[in-house]
Amino acid sequence: MNGIKTTFAMAGVCLAVAAGALLGATPAARAAVDQTCLVNEVATFSQPVTDTPQTVTVTVNGQLFNCTNGSASAGSYTETATLPNYTCTALFYQGSGTRIFTWTNSAVAPSTLSYNRTSSRVGGNIEIVLLGSIVSGTFTPEPAKVQLLAVQPNPIACATTGVSQLTLVGALVIGI
Repeated sequence: MNGIKTTFAMAGVCLAVAAGALLGATPAARAAVDQTCLVNEVATFSQPVTDTPQTVTVTVNGQLFNCTNGSASAGSYTETATLPNYTCTALFYQGSGTRIFTWTNSAVAPSTLSYNRTSSRVGGNIEIVLLGSIVSGTFTPEPAKVQLLAVQPNPIACATTGVSQLTLVGALVIGI
């Protein structure tokens, strides 16, 4: 139970840090921003991730909320990737991908983000940055950035039973 409370407390801290970093742009930079949303996502692994390399399918389900654009005030996305040689420490993989943001207002066309992914360790957290542009739908052809933070998986679980999912929090900025 304490582990769950700690995870949620850390997720709250990560969300506050990510939102503060992304939303603290200068007034001149804000004029070009078309959309800002807070992000909460869960990455679920097809089999528990351990310290032993294995091929894993990762399914990401995300929610966009508190968005600044009134017509696209909330949304969601799902993305799936199969990753070879994946381990608890390989959560820091680099690569590219596509993510489709489906807005809850059905009158607003989904936005397709084509991105390059980088990841690193910041303190005890994992920081993931998706940097690219909206290539179709609403907000085309704006540049976009998703910055996410997660608590590093429990090393004891990584060495034994494995980790079945990872919760990430952060922010999306379109028109950076």
